[in-house]
Amino acid sequence: MRTFEENKKRAVVDQILLWIVLFIVFVGFLFFVIDYSNAIKVKDNGDALADYAARMIALGKTNSEVVEGLNNIKEDYIATISEDDLNCVEDVASTNYQVIVNIYASLNNSFISVGNNNVHSRTVVFNEASEVQKECSLTLTFN
Repeated sequence: MRTFEENKKRAVVDQILLWIVLFIVFVGFLFFVIDYSNAIKVKDNGDALADYAARMIALGKTNSEVVEGLNNIKEDYIATISEDDLNCVEDVASTNYQVIVNIYASLNNSFISVGNNNVHSRTVVFNEASEVQKECSLTLTFN
């Protein structure tokens, strides 16, 4: 009878440890899913902004018109974009009819361990306004 009681105590301790480990794994997985969904949300919004900016620049719109449109389609967690944030450079030596838009954002958490938590969106479209290559970059900040 004594060995049964000792085995019962060990089994209770094993069950408690098992439930603690399962709880820690569940919470860790939950935080992973939340961080991953935030990274995907930022990447998706960056892609939409890059697509819009590239198309408007390819049509010959001014930086102020492009920035106004970007502020209308950005998510609420992104700070207001100003004209100074959008940097465009024309490469007159390259006549390949391209508009290249790069959008960068840095996540505040350390979820993406490669590099420095940057999310990069890039779009290349046909330049309908001129034959030269125009490359623009925009760095997003969060509220």
